[in-house]
Amino acid sequence: MQRIPEEKIDEIRSQADIVDVVGSYVQLKKQGRNYTGLCPFHGEKTPSFSVSPEKQIFHCFGCGKGGNVFSFLMQIDGLSFVESVKKVADMAHIPLDIEISSGDRTPANRPDSQEGKMIEIHQLTSKLYHYLLMETEEGQEALQYLLDRGMSEQELDHFEIGFAPADVLTVTTFLKKREIDLPLAVECGLLTERDDGNIVDRFRNRIMFPIKNDRGQLVGFSGRLFNQDDGPKYLNSPETPIFNKRNILYHFSDARQEIRKKEEILLLEGYMDVISGVSAEFQNGVASMGTSLTEEHVQMIRRVTNRAVICYDGDRAGIEASFKAGTLLAEQHRLEVFVLQLPNGKDPDDFIRSEGAEKFAEVYAHQRLSWTAFKLQFLRRNRNLQNETEKIAYLGEALVEIGKLDQAVERELYLKQLGSEFELSMDALKQQLQQSVATTVKPKTRDYGGPPPEDFGEYPVYDSGGGPVHEEFHFQQPNQAPSAGLTSEKRLLKYMLEDRDAFIQIRNMMQEQEIDFYHDNYQALYTHLIGFYASGNDANPLALMDQLPNEVSRNLVSELEMMVVNSDVTNEEYQDYIFSLKKAGIERDIKEKEQQLLVASQQGEMALALELARTITTMRADLKRNI
Repeated sequence: MQRIPEEKIDEIRSQADIVDVVGSYVQLKKQGRNYTGLCPFHGEKTPSFSVSPEKQIFHCFGCGKGGNVFSFLMQIDGLSFVESVKKVADMAHIPLDIEISSGDRTPANRPDSQEGKMIEIHQLTSKLYHYLLMETEEGQEALQYLLDRGMSEQELDHFEIGFAPADVLTVTTFLKKREIDLPLAVECGLLTERDDGNIVDRFRNRIMFPIKNDRGQLVGFSGRLFNQDDGPKYLNSPETPIFNKRNILYHFSDARQEIRKKEEILLLEGYMDVISGVSAEFQNGVASMGTSLTEEHVQMIRRVTNRAVICYDGDRAGIEASFKAGTLLAEQHRLEVFVLQLPNGKDPDDFIRSEGAEKFAEVYAHQRLSWTAFKLQFLRRNRNLQNETEKIAYLGEALVEIGKLDQAVERELYLKQLGSEFELSMDALKQQLQQSVATTVKPKTRDYGGPPPEDFGEYPVYDSGGGPVHEEFHFQQPNQAPSAGLTSEKRLLKYMLEDRDAFIQIRNMMQEQEIDFYHDNYQALYTHLIGFYASGNDANPLALMDQLPNEVSRNLVSELEMMVVNSDVTNEEYQDYIFSLKKAGIERDIKEKEQQLLVASQQGEMALALELARTITTMRADLKRNI
């Protein structure tokens, strides 16, 4: 295990900007002193994820995850601490001359782990496929096919496109010579085992497109037929521990930065569309893996943008796929959606190759349809609007869609278009619109998924037993009131985290009163604080996070750091909080004795019941007198 000097870690932590790092993964918006966005660690529709540039921490009020810039990368990319420090240093352009050894890697990223070996096998095979395409006689026909389609050798190199020969043992022999575990290559989908037990190549006589996950790791392939009709046009890797089509978008890891820059994603159908889009300077293009857009895809998209442009093929299947994808994005997840239908029903690849990048950019900018405009167009399909019955049915559906719009100007625009086309008065359309809205409107439910306002102060959360929840964190509903004991625990820990002198003062007071923290997670953090300060450290929640042994404790620190408390605090206030803890402890003891009294009474143990009753009376008297 490599050890990075503490002073170097401090330098990297102090110079890195957590907003920049988190913003590479999550679309953030300024809100007060902090930045907010959709949490990348759990699915949500209302932003509950907050990043504090002042404190250099993140915290989600929905799932409870939190930490500093290092722990963010550890959680989202599955990195070890050393790997995360190295990545932050690289992102901040801070020299850190270390090599990441196997011992410093997380299991998933270690070359000797199953997933690490699978990724390595894919990387080796990708290099072989690319070599076979570009440098061998076997690949000449496939290469010429791609060049004839307008692709350049630079594009082929950039996307690492390759060729799988017709021979059934090309990759098998290649991997065997390198002493690769062939059954593992079968498990990760590159090879297949026949009924007779022989292992052979899965992909044969196909142009090969390497597929990366959202971290940029090569996890699968898609092979395209190009000179025959025997088999499916595209053959994808099967589902494996590292490959699942539901959560992979082709080119997403490379497109992420451009998506954030343009503030919109371009959704395309095929790999060739994406490649042509990049050649036309549309690096924000991605494609699903021959499947419909999924909930997992939408969550990936929402982390980097809230606007999508759908540009699928112009045939019937492409139009229906556009409607399905747009419905998921716009109506279920509230993204701003546009649909771009290219002239003459061409797909993006054909259009760019034939009309040029400049023409595509012009169409992209000026001919996209709003989601409502596309829906109205979609609803007209296969209708005979000369028929009165079908015309009335279409107008009814159109008015329902217009009634969903929030902006009065938009509603007016589409109503005028309908009125002009069908020679209807605006009064009649508005009257019908009001009736449509009245029959379709649903009462809005209040949403407490997002973070509370910055001046809210406390954000206590409980489980069914009154304890704090950290693993399954739910934002407290307004009608829930924190117990005085829990509030006191949180405030005391908050002050102890941020001031070494406060820690010493509060600890002395707690020892005098023989008081500990009631909740296990709070007591654990308190214990770590004792060791942290005993090692000579000054108050530094960010450095403390790096030394905490588990995610629960780091989440608790981030939660406490997000709290807003009075900075001008006195010893009398500390004493009040400690008394509150003591009172809460006595009240818990009384409830326990009352439960014992109930059981004793039910079982006829009257002597024990009498003794318990006297004890409860004494405890209540002490509670009144001393607290």
